[in-house]
Amino acid sequence: MNASQSKLLEERQLRCIAQIGLDKKGHCSAFPSRLGGECMGRTAPVAHALLEPHSALPVAFLKDAIGTLANAADHGPQALFFEARILFRNILAARDVRLLVRSGGAWREWEKLNDGADEALIESLPDAPTDVVFFQDSAFIPVQVARVGLLAEGIDDPTALHETAAVLSKVFGLAIASSESQSVNPDKLEAIRVFQRVANKILKSQNLQEIFLQITHEAKIRLSADICGIMLLENDALVMKRCTGNLAVETARLCMKAGQGVGGRVLQTRQPCSIEDYVQSEIISRDFMSLARAERVRSALAVPLMSQDQVIGVLEVWRRKPSTFTTQHTAELATLANLASLAIENAALLEAREVAAQKLQDAHAELQQRYDVIRNSANLQESLISTLLEGGSLSEIVQRAHEHLGSPVLILDRHLDVKASHPHGSISDEGLRAIQAGISQNTGSDTRYKAVTSGAVRFAFQSITAGSEQMGWAILVNPEIEDASAQLAITELCVTAALHQTKERAAARALTDKLTMLTWDLLEGPDHLRQLALQRAKELNAEIPGEYCVLVCRVDGIDKPGKIGLLTGGEIEARRRSIAEAHDRLPSRHLVRLSGLRGNELALVVSMSDTAHARDFAQSLLAEIVRRLPGSLVTIGLSRSCRDPMLMPAAWKDAHIALDVARQSRKATVVDFDEVGVAGLLMSMQDGADFHQFVKETLGKLLSEKSPQREVLLQTLRSFFSCNCSQQAAAKELRTHKKTIAYRLDKIERITGLRLAAHEQRVLLYLALRMNDLIA
Repeated sequence: MNASQSKLLEERQLRCIAQIGLDKKGHCSAFPSRLGGECMGRTAPVAHALLEPHSALPVAFLKDAIGTLANAADHGPQALFFEARILFRNILAARDVRLLVRSGGAWREWEKLNDGADEALIESLPDAPTDVVFFQDSAFIPVQVARVGLLAEGIDDPTALHETAAVLSKVFGLAIASSESQSVNPDKLEAIRVFQRVANKILKSQNLQEIFLQITHEAKIRLSADICGIMLLENDALVMKRCTGNLAVETARLCMKAGQGVGGRVLQTRQPCSIEDYVQSEIISRDFMSLARAERVRSALAVPLMSQDQVIGVLEVWRRKPSTFTTQHTAELATLANLASLAIENAALLEAREVAAQKLQDAHAELQQRYDVIRNSANLQESLISTLLEGGSLSEIVQRAHEHLGSPVLILDRHLDVKASHPHGSISDEGLRAIQAGISQNTGSDTRYKAVTSGAVRFAFQSITAGSEQMGWAILVNPEIEDASAQLAITELCVTAALHQTKERAAARALTDKLTMLTWDLLEGPDHLRQLALQRAKELNAEIPGEYCVLVCRVDGIDKPGKIGLLTGGEIEARRRSIAEAHDRLPSRHLVRLSGLRGNELALVVSMSDTAHARDFAQSLLAEIVRRLPGSLVTIGLSRSCRDPMLMPAAWKDAHIALDVARQSRKATVVDFDEVGVAGLLMSMQDGADFHQFVKETLGKLLSEKSPQREVLLQTLRSFFSCNCSQQAAAKELRTHKKTIAYRLDKIERITGLRLAAHEQRVLLYLALRMNDLIA
């Protein structure tokens, strides 16, 4: 070392001695706090070198103390406290030296922070002494005011060590400051690493539980805590979502409202909250003291989780020892809380994005499905309309629908009779009855698309309508397509069927109008018009057969209101058309050569070779009309068999006479002109006679007699007339005595007021009896 370097070293020694408060004799005055860790930490070897030229005992003494504490400070606070205790015990020649820290408003032994210290000596120490406090054989040496101190016990003369203790306390305080100064940057770096790990977890994981686990784990370690938990706000209460380090199950299920506990205070004030001693604190409520004792917690720190200026939860840590949380601790926990809030918002955004993506996917699938439905419907519509325009029949239209849909297809008329079906025979009679029953039970004013199950058959159906007229039903049996497609398909089928039936009906109506005019010309026209009508009938393939009869059918109640109220004009017209077409549904429909509907009367010219066939046909027609128009009154009159077409007006008059007789019964019935007899002759002479009134005026009192007396008298009168008014023959026919017959006839005369001996009165009794038998 040259001269200039020696001189420089000596100057630095003097400056250092001046800074640490030593004079040249080696006495210590004070240690300025600004010396800090620069002397005790990073420049400790230099300080030792500076002190070597001074050989006084205090200098050597301080040299060793500074070296020991400086080396310990380099290894952290734990090593420093351990070495300081041993150093002070040896240098002060004390029985024991205990290191005390100020925590929770009391001095506590450093090595027993978890258990606390209850010794009377420690409890008697002042809160913040600035100088050494002496006792009998002990001394309390403050190291950092109100933070760290030494309690030396078993010293022979405590006051003699006052100066040494004061100097050592300054050295120890500087060593603590040096240790804290050295740990600042690495500690911050570790904090950054903690935040980085949490941020990476947030970026890599979408599972909030995994993120909460990471945050609670890092917070617990970072703040040297024993328990850490995340609570989220649900229904105005904090609910524990993740907890680490707890002993009690209740902690993991913790739920607190505003103002309850540390978390509740944070929720209420929206500010961080820390307590040094949980049991002694007066700033929090006492709601969870039993749980605090179960967990043995003493101190706590909680910070809010914020989202757009709203508290959404709380991040809280607990320690099982009284301790003080610094502003650095609060800042770090708040940073972790912000990361937790970010994770929650990120999870919400991801969930919203997934929901939006799923909705978009569902919407696309729905649109694709609708497009497919519309495209298939358009294809079906094109196929059906093409068949219709090419003049295809209703059966061909139904076949095209079946080929497109894959399900059996039926078209029923408004009376639920099959008009067309495909494939043929795909529906059994039992299945058809089930379909008819299902439609009857599920129809009313609403004729839109419906899918029902009737019996063992599942089918979809919809009304075929044209304007306000209901024309029939379209049916898909066991549809193989979804409801939307089935509904569109049936709608297209209904439209096409309605167009087809409207077209056919227009053609048929034109022909029917011609035939109707021919019918009425033949029945009521003069001879020259009847001759022309016969010629036109041949041209229209409606030639009058060699033997025929005229049938007249009267339907009362065509315009009778139904269950849904008054009928519209279109509905009444539909009923009239149904009556006019009724004979077309009968097995013997080929017998009808001409027909015409006028008002509520239907006239038919029927080819007949046997009167019994004519009556059977009339009964079938009556049943069909009643089925089509429930609640209506149908009566039919049949004329006598006729061979000359020019005599058709006479047959028409006979049919009307039979109809008038049938109407007198006031019930659905068929009457043949051959059954009318003398009553028919009477009706032909006087139009509009009332049978009921005539019978009532003539036989009223007799018919009022009690049964069986009434029946005995009527039967006697019948036998009397059938036996050509012979009492003896009547007695023989009835197997009774002649006097009995005489007695009964006498009684009839007394009851009716008519005398059988008078020819005119006898004829009245005969006609009344005959008419009563016809209408009874």
